[in-house]
Amino acid sequence: MQPAQFAAVRCNVSADVISDGIIRIALRPGARMTAGDWALARENLLALAGGRPSVVLLQVTGVGSVSREAVSFYSEVSTVRAFAILGSSPVDRVIAHRMLGLHRPQCPTQFFTDAQEAMSWLYGQTPRHE
Repeated sequence: MQPAQFAAVRCNVSADVISDGIIRIALRPGARMTAGDWALARENLLALAGGRPSVVLLQVTGVGSVSREAVSFYSEVSTVRAFAILGSSPVDRVIAHRMLGLHRPQCPTQFFTDAQEAMSWLYGQTPRHE
């Protein structure tokens, strides 16, 4: 049985399954995300996905900053089929675009300000079970 949720020790990031094949990674508002935070997020993501391909809702709403090293960790997760980056402010959009500009992941990635639109897009990216 797979665990329902993991949380980073520093509480800067959490990960949980929100639907079959869709995992949410939420960055703590005001947090300064480091490579260590992302390494732990990646570890949690892999544990939640059980090694299977997944799609990710990455919530960046209100995050303080994301280091260059953290961005490289985000772009290297090979089991992710798609990232929907969810934010609500112009600052969130700038952070998301910085992440995309530094190290674009090898999968479809899109920024959203509406959670329902992000989820609809992710459902279209979800691997189909045979």
